[in-house]
Amino acid sequence: MHMPSFALVLTAAGSSLRFSSSFAEGEGVKKEFLKIDGHSVLYRAAEPFFELPGLCAVVITCREGSEDETLVAMEDLVDVGSIPMLFIKGGATRQESVRLALERLAALDLPFEYVAVHDGARPFVTPDLIVRTLAMAYTAGGAVPATALTDSIRRCDASGRIVESVPRSGLMKVQTPQIFDFHKLLEAHRIAEGDEATDDSELFIRAGHACYVIQGDEANRKITYEEDIPDARAQILEYIEQRRRGREDREHDQMFRSFVHQGGQA
Repeated sequence: MHMPSFALVLTAAGSSLRFSSSFAEGEGVKKEFLKIDGHSVLYRAAEPFFELPGLCAVVITCREGSEDETLVAMEDLVDVGSIPMLFIKGGATRQESVRLALERLAALDLPFEYVAVHDGARPFVTPDLIVRTLAMAYTAGGAVPATALTDSIRRCDASGRIVESVPRSGLMKVQTPQIFDFHKLLEAHRIAEGDEATDDSELFIRAGHACYVIQGDEANRKITYEEDIPDARAQILEYIEQRRRGREDREHDQMFRSFVHQGGQA
């Protein structure tokens, strides 16, 4: 199989509320900006895609006000001048963020066939997993990595009482990257008309397209809680302090510029 051309949508516009729930609103740090073994979570989620020759463009969804921090978290990948990289403000939901990214890709008018949608908080993806997912998408139109459920499943009511035992046969835990025929996924998002879905594969299937699973990777986990990064608390506190100092420096610089502009008059 030749390597099909594809674009990447990297989602990083979430609030990370579960990750830094112990901090006051606005004081926490997005999990994608913290580091694992010297590189940001966001960098690690993106870098394996850059190892593949078929990558044509990257769109990263950002939370409003965090565009600069998102760019910094991509580290030296922003210097790969051969691949267009765009940072856009995300929507109110992940689904809306992905749709906005797809629309931005469509406006680029580049010759790619497929699009990979990947969580910016999933830093353990490998080139092998990407290639295998892309190969299935090339064959079937849409593909997602997934792993089998091994624990027993129970459905509970609001009080926590078990009301049903759910057979786990045929049930899978879905991961990203999810890879699709670009134009079919764009169409699926456009016709959804605000109907919420749990992920892109659900929208793809609703639009009448086939989507298949490939064997996922148990190591391809998503960073969700502080415990998922061993030194997260120390990193968060340091990041908050650096952000505070940066804001103070910018405020002082603005005050100085204003002072100079007014002719140095108090």
